[in-house]
Amino acid sequence: MNPDTWAIVAATFLGPIFAVAITLWRDSASKKYTRRLHVFRTLMATRKIGISPDHVNALNLVEVDFYKCTKVEIAWKSYLEHLNLSGRPEDDAWRETKEKRLAELLFHMGVVLKIEIPPLDIFKGGYAPMGWAYKDARSNEVLEFVHELSEGTKVVPIWLRGVTPQGSAAEQPPVQRPE
Repeated sequence: MNPDTWAIVAATFLGPIFAVAITLWRDSASKKYTRRLHVFRTLMATRKIGISPDHVNALNLVEVDFYKCTKVEIAWKSYLEHLNLSGRPEDDAWRETKEKRLAELLFHMGVVLKIEIPPLDIFKGGYAPMGWAYKDARSNEVLEFVHELSEGTKVVPIWLRGVTPQGSAAEQPPVQRPE
C-alpha cells in the first residue's frame, strides 16, 4: 500500500476520534472558565456587602474552582484569615484591611480569568446603599431584643395612654425567671 493510502485510512479513522477528544477538552475548559467567572462575578457584585449569603457561598467555592491557582489560593486564605479575626465591620482599620485583602483576591482571580482590573479600581469600586447597612443593623437589633426577651433579660415596656410612666424600661429591674 502506498503511504498516502495509509494516511487517508488513518485520517478517516483517527480524525473523528481526535475531533471528539478536542471537543470534550474544549467543553471542559469552557465549563471550568464559566464556574470561575461565576465566582469572580459574585464576589465582585457583593464586595461591599460581605455578609450576604451569595458572597459567603462564592468564597466557599474559591477553594474548588481555583484549585492549583497558587496566588488566588494564598490571597483567599489571607482574606479568610482576616474575616475570622474578632474584628467588627464598624472598626475602620479592620474593614479597610478586609477590603484590601478582598481586592487582592479579586485581582488574582481576574488575572487567571484574563480580566485585568487594577487592584485599586477593585478596592475603590462597588456600591452598596447606606440604607442596606441601616436596615441590616435595625434587623439585628430586633433579633437581639427578641432573643433577650426569650432569655428573660428584657421586658416589653407598656404604657397606658394618658398615664405617665414612673421610669423608663431601662431603669426597671430585670424579670426574674422561675427556677
